[in-house]
Amino acid sequence: MKAAQRAGRRGWATLLTLALLLALAHPARANERVTLQLKWLHHFQFAGYYAALEKGFYREAGLDVTIREGGPDVEVENAVTSGRADFGVGTSALLLHRAHGDDLVVLGQIFQHSPAILLTPRKTGIQKVADMKGRRFMYSNQHGDMLTLLKNNGIEEKDIVKVEHRGDARDLIAGKADVMMAYSFNEPYILERAGEPYLAFSPLTYGIDFYGDNFFTTRSNINSRPALVRAFREASLKGWRYALSHKDEIAGLILAKYSRERSRDWLLFEANQMEALIQPTLVEVGYQSPTRWRHIAETFAGMGMLPPGFDPTGIIYDPRPGGNYRFLLGALLICAAVIAFLCAIVMKFRQLNTVLQAEIGERKSAEAALKESEQQLRVTFETLQAGIVMVDPQGVIRFANNRMAEMFGCSMEQLIGSSYTSHLHPDQLASGSELMRRLMVGEVSHASTERHYLSGNGGSFWGYLSGRRLEAPDGSLRALVGIISDITARIEAEQARGKALMLVETLLAQSPMGIVVFDGDSGNCIRANQAAAEILGGSVAELLGQNFRQLPSWGGEGGMLEQAGLVLADGTPRALERELQSTFGKELTLRSYLSRFQVEERAHLLVMVQDITEEKRLDRENKRIEAQMLNMQKLESLGVLAGGIAHDFNNILTGIVGNISFAQMVLEKEHKAKGPLNKAEKACQRAAELAGQLLTFARGGQPIKKVFSVKQLAAESLSLVLRGTNVKGRIEIADTLDIVEADEGQMNQAFNNIIINAVHAMPGGGTLTITGSNELMEPENRLGLAPGHYVRLDFSDEGCGISENDLKKIFDPYFTTKASGTGLGLASTHSIVTRHGGLILADSTPGRGTTFTIYLPSLGQSAAQLAKEQESSHAPAGGGSVVVMDDEELIRDLTGAMLEQLGYTPTTCCEGSEAVELYRAARRNGERYDAVIMDLTIPGGMGGKEAAQRILELDPQACLIVSSGYSNDPVMSEYKQHGFRATLAKPYTVQEVARVLREVLPAAAGTD
Repeated sequence: MKAAQRAGRRGWATLLTLALLLALAHPARANERVTLQLKWLHHFQFAGYYAALEKGFYREAGLDVTIREGGPDVEVENAVTSGRADFGVGTSALLLHRAHGDDLVVLGQIFQHSPAILLTPRKTGIQKVADMKGRRFMYSNQHGDMLTLLKNNGIEEKDIVKVEHRGDARDLIAGKADVMMAYSFNEPYILERAGEPYLAFSPLTYGIDFYGDNFFTTRSNINSRPALVRAFREASLKGWRYALSHKDEIAGLILAKYSRERSRDWLLFEANQMEALIQPTLVEVGYQSPTRWRHIAETFAGMGMLPPGFDPTGIIYDPRPGGNYRFLLGALLICAAVIAFLCAIVMKFRQLNTVLQAEIGERKSAEAALKESEQQLRVTFETLQAGIVMVDPQGVIRFANNRMAEMFGCSMEQLIGSSYTSHLHPDQLASGSELMRRLMVGEVSHASTERHYLSGNGGSFWGYLSGRRLEAPDGSLRALVGIISDITARIEAEQARGKALMLVETLLAQSPMGIVVFDGDSGNCIRANQAAAEILGGSVAELLGQNFRQLPSWGGEGGMLEQAGLVLADGTPRALERELQSTFGKELTLRSYLSRFQVEERAHLLVMVQDITEEKRLDRENKRIEAQMLNMQKLESLGVLAGGIAHDFNNILTGIVGNISFAQMVLEKEHKAKGPLNKAEKACQRAAELAGQLLTFARGGQPIKKVFSVKQLAAESLSLVLRGTNVKGRIEIADTLDIVEADEGQMNQAFNNIIINAVHAMPGGGTLTITGSNELMEPENRLGLAPGHYVRLDFSDEGCGISENDLKKIFDPYFTTKASGTGLGLASTHSIVTRHGGLILADSTPGRGTTFTIYLPSLGQSAAQLAKEQESSHAPAGGGSVVVMDDEELIRDLTGAMLEQLGYTPTTCCEGSEAVELYRAARRNGERYDAVIMDLTIPGGMGGKEAAQRILELDPQACLIVSSGYSNDPVMSEYKQHGFRATLAKPYTVQEVARVLREVLPAAAGTD
């Protein structure tokens, strides 16, 4: 009964209240002046207010309205609270002002979704909101959702650089700012028309869905002038409905009276974009949802911008008439006293019935409103271009919109009930599952990230996920809600751009040519590769700090600077070669290619450089080689004459040297003739050396080769020749140097000649350095050598050097610059090296020294140490029988006497046929000669080569020794191939005869 009584009293109170309000309410005074403060410059954004004014809706409501333009520096809320304006156009940030004590009330919502965006040109390099920290902002604090977006990404107002916000997106194109707080339906139009690529970051993409523009006033204004407020609200909404239905007309109105800076196309573009945010066909213009306001308040509270539990419902204007309940209660008591007591019971029942009917009606209205709201929400979900998904605590999808099913490439039936992780791409499965776990256990309340998803049969796409926990009142998890936007095009564009940049970087890094790019206007270096840094002798960082107009090495007539100016002026590529010293002190010869190219209408200078220092050096060396090749041809013609002279000379010397050595052997040590004989032998040795030098010119002459280490030979030559001089020797040859097969005596002579020349070039002392290395010559090499393994020896002195004219003739026979020189030293050295299949080169700088370089064929195998030949220190026991065949009687008699002195039994003959008969007779008797010494050349008779073949036919084990004073015959160097066991070069001494016989005869040999 008490409930019925209370219901009855409420019913009477309502009736009395309505009656009093009707009595107290009065219409707005005709033409009452009011001011509407806009928050921004004149745009289609405020079309409804312009329409209400120009179409007379305000005038019909008895209002004289002044519309005041806003801007970046206008604080609309302050203008309304201070009384400078009666109404204002604001955003969801009004909640923040209410929290600070400003009792502002929103009369109606125009934009169901905020148009605010963060706009940035792609050229700034900003890829995400977090990249905006510390950048230059065209900033306005009118949008709470923008402040929330920045805070969500760790950016406070103090973290940005504020620049003047003139509302002009062309400031972004001009580079005056990096980021602009803009509207999605406005500033992007400017950038698109200008062809400027850009990125737009909307709070909606990050799950921040606030109301956009609304119009508001103060609570005191509503209480003091309720009829005026209602009249203004209805006229404004009527204007908005008219503007949205007559876009072209209102665009013309704005151009005529409000903004001449905008074009009609621009305004219509803005109008069409706005309609998607206002959604007039889905939501009644002006409608406000308490649930939506609570969501906005919770978002602000989560960012610490509102106190927890802040009640936002006071911001919503109720267009229905309201009143003071205390006044109504008093009126109810007065009316109750007047009403007859006898009608109380009847009235109570009527009141109860009325209350019940009202409650039923309110419930039906609430249910209808809820159903309509749900329908509107469903339409909104299905029209969004972003996918929406709700996942239960077990990770199963329980709700999604159609766009989500399209993106995942499946039907709605397949999507609902599936696992969320089953739609993750394998490369994102681990990170995606971990993020979902953290959201479910409450480690984080929300997350925003890029994620790779599967789509249909083998397809995939990239999405931007904004996820949040949906909690029950007790804090437990009800579900995870996620909004996924398809960003595949952006990711693919970034990947394509990254691949293109990587390709360019790879080309620059791998290019063997140096590449440098300069700004054509400033001259500053803006790009350089590592090859350029290595060529010029600096680093890439040092190159980037250079300006080509200030480089000393680029100066001079016809230089790089002059050529660069011509290229930038006419665009014609140019090439030049120039010797210069780089900024880093490196002496270079460069081949440069200069060309011009344009980037963003700015001229740039491309310089490609190639280091041809070594190429030029080799070119000069090749010219010297060609000159020396010509000298070789001249030397060949001299060799014929030299060989003949040397042959006869050696025969004569053999008789002289042999007799002197024999005489020394038989004389007593104290004999007076010993001294003269020693001097005579030395003179003969010098004559023999001269003959040996002449022999090296003999055409076809081949060295007598054996395997040895040139390192050891070079060290011995250096030690021997430098002994007693003031020149210091240095050997820089590794033990890994290959061994060679050559005539050790000739090589020793060649090394001695070079070392002696170095000593003469350094009369005041100095250092002679011998270095060695292994070289592999390819076919058709620049030196003209046969392909294969070679040893390279460099003899470098610190002497006076050789002039360029003299350098061309140093290998010519009898050319010398020394008063006591013969002119055969380097000539014979050249011949020795050439006969061994090698090459000798000379390089000299007057005043700085000379380097002789020798290339000798090697065996391709290294030997740290070669075993020296073991020589027996005693003669064969019991002697032996030896045949001596020579056409010179003097040599036959001399050699026979030497053999007898050594304990052998000699038999002599004058030509090869006699030697063959002697050997045949011995074999018939069952005997053989222990050795046969055979002259190679017998004029008018059988020589040693033919005689050897016939003796070997009689006795394959015959011990044959070839002797000659004409070493140009190949038999002397290839004696083993002709059946000989050793060689005995003329002139020879008793000691040499003894050595050769010890080498070829067994120690225990005896006569047959």
